[in-house]
Amino acid sequence: MDFRLVLIELAEKIGLLATAGLFTVMVKPLRGRLLGVGRPRDRVVAVIFGVALSLWGAKLGQVWLGYHVNIRAIGVLIAAILGGSRAGATAGLLAGLFYVFRVEPDAGVWGVLSSVLDGLIAGLIVERLPRAFVGWRALPTALGVQVAEGILVLSAELISGSPNPNLHAWPAIFVQALGSAAGLTLFVLVARLVLSREEAAVQLVEARAAADAFALSALRSRLEPHFLFNALNTLRATIRKDPERARALVDNLADLYRYLLNHPEDARLAEEVEHACSYLAIEEARLEPGRLEVKLEIEPEAGEAEVPALLLQPLVENAVKHGVAAHDGPGQVLMRAERVGSTLRIAVENHHQGRHLGAPSRGSGIALATLRERLAKRFGDRASLELQPLPDGMCACVEMPWPGVSDAKTIDTGQRTPGGEP
Repeated sequence: MDFRLVLIELAEKIGLLATAGLFTVMVKPLRGRLLGVGRPRDRVVAVIFGVALSLWGAKLGQVWLGYHVNIRAIGVLIAAILGGSRAGATAGLLAGLFYVFRVEPDAGVWGVLSSVLDGLIAGLIVERLPRAFVGWRALPTALGVQVAEGILVLSAELISGSPNPNLHAWPAIFVQALGSAAGLTLFVLVARLVLSREEAAVQLVEARAAADAFALSALRSRLEPHFLFNALNTLRATIRKDPERARALVDNLADLYRYLLNHPEDARLAEEVEHACSYLAIEEARLEPGRLEVKLEIEPEAGEAEVPALLLQPLVENAVKHGVAAHDGPGQVLMRAERVGSTLRIAVENHHQGRHLGAPSRGSGIALATLRERLAKRFGDRASLELQPLPDGMCACVEMPWPGVSDAKTIDTGQRTPGGEP
């Protein structure tokens, strides 16, 4: 047979090993063995997989220079890489027996011995030098395994007095060894490439989740110190004047911090609104009577939508601090939410009257910057947070993709006073 046709045949078969590499990553026992975390019984799967590849490689060989050129060694080497020396030797024995009895009877016992030695030597190398078959190192290692196997078989033949009749076909034997080494290397590179891409994707998701959790934690810690101090002072003053209202404030404060400590990463918008109202009830008590009014315009469907937790907290906090509380007249905080096509639109408006009491404290943009960062990490450019000036105040508008909804109660809409009835 023409040497060029042999190379073409080998190249076609080696190319199919890229598919085998993908298959290895998708099958859990093989994937575990490839990562070095598989269970001992997964070696059986590695042997079966390696033998299957060996049978395929042996059956599709071609004769050149009187020698049957095949790549059955690839399956044996793969079994050794995935399962170690015992798995490699077992796969080699089964593959060798199939080759002798069904493909090339003239190979005799030496055909079986060569396959067993391939698996045994490769497995021993993997157990002692795991990185020998990583990346491009697999090429010289696999070639060296087959050279060592050839020397051992040749030595055994000389000792037994039965010289190998295929010695004249050494170019074909070398091409077979090189093709098997190249095929194994392609298999290893494809499998490792897929694994590395998956690991990089998982690390990116974990990093984003960690960053979002850190931002959430930072928001909690930002609220707790300064707000709790003011709330307790307000509660102390209210106890003397209006004990009934003080009890309601205690309930609001308990609800507020219970939500801060126990809510999941996502929450229904209705729960976010209730949390914001607990916060506003305490702020209303801190201000002069009649200074703060809260109005809700929440569509029932929007109230059931899942949103990032503590989404409203920085918005209502800024609405009070830099809107209503910063002026000496009465004011209003309006929370609106509606579905617009495939978008959830949430707005927090503050409307105020009277003269400004002075410049706002510095650092007011940290909470909104943190919220923007959380939205960007979660939704990319599909979410936004914009501040829109109003004739008598400011509107903070959040838009995000319409999320899933949960089967839970809706909230009432309409006008209400913090801590009171609608």
